[in-house]
Amino acid sequence: MLDVGCGAGGALLPAARRVGPTGEAVGVDLSPGMVERTREAAEEAGLEQVRAEVMDGAALDCEDERFDAVLCAFALAAIPDAEGALAEWRRVLRPTGTLGVAVWDNLLDDAWGWEAELMSEFALEVPAELLEVVGRRVGRFAEPALLQAALERAGFSEVQVQRMNADLTFESADAWWEWMWSGGTRAFLEAMSEEARERFRVAGFERLGDAGHHQRTRRFIALLALARPG
Repeated sequence: MLDVGCGAGGALLPAARRVGPTGEAVGVDLSPGMVERTREAAEEAGLEQVRAEVMDGAALDCEDERFDAVLCAFALAAIPDAEGALAEWRRVLRPTGTLGVAVWDNLLDDAWGWEAELMSEFALEVPAELLEVVGRRVGRFAEPALLQAALERAGFSEVQVQRMNADLTFESADAWWEWMWSGGTRAFLEAMSEEARERFRVAGFERLGDAGHHQRTRRFIALLALARPG
């Protein structure tokens, strides 16, 4: 199986356990740092079937029909040529294979509106072109009909999309800060100066420092899609 945008291995490692020691679990990511973290996590977990490589998910260096499954957990919207990426994933899937894609729904947890407000306050600290790019990409697949249509345009069939609630409780403000670096917000943080980034962190910690368990619990809504090559 192939995991596109594997990050630190959050989806790849559980999938590798399902594949078993005689199978192959390949993770690709554009970030060398994320790939290294995946390798370290796989080694620590004793998963010798895992292989992680720096690679563009829209231009895979893999032969046709190589994998029984292709996964992409919350990375599709960040890929500039998402339509090209979907076509690539179909190319490397075997005719009997399965594609699994997860994206975030447009619906937001109102209790965490402060986070969006904080990012708006710091918008001038990052290049305007970055905000323009993010604005174009966010929400491209954040509704079931949009995601299904994109998969069908790429040649997939038997598309099934379902919503799933996922509650995440941050044990501390530090846990929230680490999570902010694990997804798409990382580009926003990296684009700031060190001084601005520290002010952003302090402001977030002020919001969460005295928060109780309930206030540190955030509801996400994921769209989970399964499809087969058409």
